[in-house]
Amino acid sequence: MKKLFMILMVSVLGLPAFAQDETVIQIQNSKGPYITGGIWDNWFVTAGGGIQVYFGDNDTHGDFADRIAPALDISVGKWITPSVGMRVQYSGLKAKGWTDGKLPYSYGSPDSYGYYKEKFNTMNLHADLLWNVSNQFGGENGYRFWSFVPYAGFGLAHSWGHGTSNDELAANAGLLHNIRISDVIDISVDMRAMFVNQRFAYSNGSNGVNVMGSVTAGITYKINNVGFQRASDLIVIEDNTKYVEQITALEQMLVQADAKRAALEKTIQAQTAQMNEMRSTETTIPVLPKLAIFFEIGKAKLTQMSIINLGYLADILKQYPDKRFMIFASADKQTGTPEWNMKLSQKRGEAVYDVLVKKYGVNPDQLKIDAVGVTQQKFDQPQLNRVVVIEDND
Repeated sequence: MKKLFMILMVSVLGLPAFAQDETVIQIQNSKGPYITGGIWDNWFVTAGGGIQVYFGDNDTHGDFADRIAPALDISVGKWITPSVGMRVQYSGLKAKGWTDGKLPYSYGSPDSYGYYKEKFNTMNLHADLLWNVSNQFGGENGYRFWSFVPYAGFGLAHSWGHGTSNDELAANAGLLHNIRISDVIDISVDMRAMFVNQRFAYSNGSNGVNVMGSVTAGITYKINNVGFQRASDLIVIEDNTKYVEQITALEQMLVQADAKRAALEKTIQAQTAQMNEMRSTETTIPVLPKLAIFFEIGKAKLTQMSIINLGYLADILKQYPDKRFMIFASADKQTGTPEWNMKLSQKRGEAVYDVLVKKYGVNPDQLKIDAVGVTQQKFDQPQLNRVVVIEDND
């Protein structure tokens, strides 16, 4: 049993690594809609309980209600893509039925027809391939309330009781219903059939294959549930030499910009001192050009170049403490849901706000965030609307 469990776990852990390598090839050839996640992404653990009924050769002799036994499920699995997953599951607990003779799991005295009651413990350790039909045909949606997941698998079925035991290979098929409660919690209803040789319960009938039917309900906890990224959103770089050269050139430009900034600061200080000496009564209304800060798809993290540009802006904002400025934050409407994009635009606005206030000391009363999600698209290209624009709000 321990060896079989280790083989099943290695199978589940090994398949994502193989699939991830295959997905890279598909991306480079523009195939496949999604990228497989990292090996520690999109795992889940499920625990549930319910009932199970054994359908043996002579079990129909008794009432169906008398054959209902308790069932327990414990599962560990991983979603490789939004529609394909693997899991290892322990299922089983008790089974009850009838036999037409005195067999290892029967007990008591026969009834008037010569049938004995039987009772035994069961365990089925199996690996399953999961197919999320809802994601397959409806697309990945982290806010979907109900997901329909058929599955099939194989494993080892173990029965024991009354001082004896038996092991048989078993096939499994079923339907898994996942009902979303939160980003990390689902209610899972598992409807399963286990197909096993009649030797599993020492049956002496002629059916050959017996069936264990079960229905359980439980809680699924999603571990590192990061979702999946579409391959079409990626750019595969075969040779990045030219990009390294461009980065080096940009770094040199930043050094030159820092030197110009220092010279500009001295010039501004000198001009400010001169104006103070002249005590000019003229009122100057500053005109601030708009500044656009762009983001990568699905992210709200500022680049180092953007942070430096915000430093230039902060120096100007602090010179006019009585003026107010709007931080307009948006996302592109080509990707994600409206709700997700609204949250993403808010995070982008807060990222710019935090750098101006916490890093460069701008008065927070001068700034206001206007997160619009996808309700306003300033530009005609999707990548240009992943942006924060700082505007004069007076």
